[in-house]
Amino acid sequence: MGDSASARPSITSDPQDVYREFRHPILVLAVTTGIAGFVDAFAFLRYGAFVANQSGNAVLLGIGLAGRHAAWPESAASLIAFAAGTGAVSQVRAARSRWSPSFRGLACAVVTMALWAALNALLHHGRQGGLPRIALAAAGGFAMGALATLFVRTAGIATAITYQSGTVAKIGERIERWLAGPGTGRRRARQGTFLGLLALTCYAAGGGLGTVAQGQPLWVPAWGALALSTLSLLVRSGRSAR
Repeated sequence: MGDSASARPSITSDPQDVYREFRHPILVLAVTTGIAGFVDAFAFLRYGAFVANQSGNAVLLGIGLAGRHAAWPESAASLIAFAAGTGAVSQVRAARSRWSPSFRGLACAVVTMALWAALNALLHHGRQGGLPRIALAAAGGFAMGALATLFVRTAGIATAITYQSGTVAKIGERIERWLAGPGTGRRRARQGTFLGLLALTCYAAGGGLGTVAQGQPLWVPAWGALALSTLSLLVRSGRSAR
């Protein structure tokens, strides 16, 4: 996931660049990463597993298999479902359709988030543990896998909605290029640094809000679905995409 050499070609030809697919792309980056942090904090505190942070789930799975984390089946279910969601929605985005890939991807993410919200209410946010909580972790993981396909770049610079470990690594690389790299690349490095810091800040802020929202656990995924659905207003038409 490296930065492209030139922003303009990737913007005009890459359907997974938020600048190519959405109006107000910086707002879209902020909202999507905030939603990911919001539901991730909720899921971890309620289910004992992440739904977006699959690096965390891999660690929790290992801890569980070593006998120190009882909720490891939830982590495994979320991890597998995330991969399934990414694979399924990638196929939907690639299919020929009168609708843009971004609109189809966003629709899939909203629908899967809404289904997770309904299941979360029906199963009482997993408070009884066991299979209901495993099913909820899987539903959340599938929804976040769908969301992860929405875009992977911003103005040709690698950005991520759910995978913030990579964001931290890229921030370090870009700061070094900004401060000590060749003059021609410093502007891009500075831009990438700010985009990474924005994503990381919004993800953390979403996590804080998701923690506060624990008082209304039945509605947290529904709030996420509602916030995500508003982005449909920002999808570019095929003719207006640049």
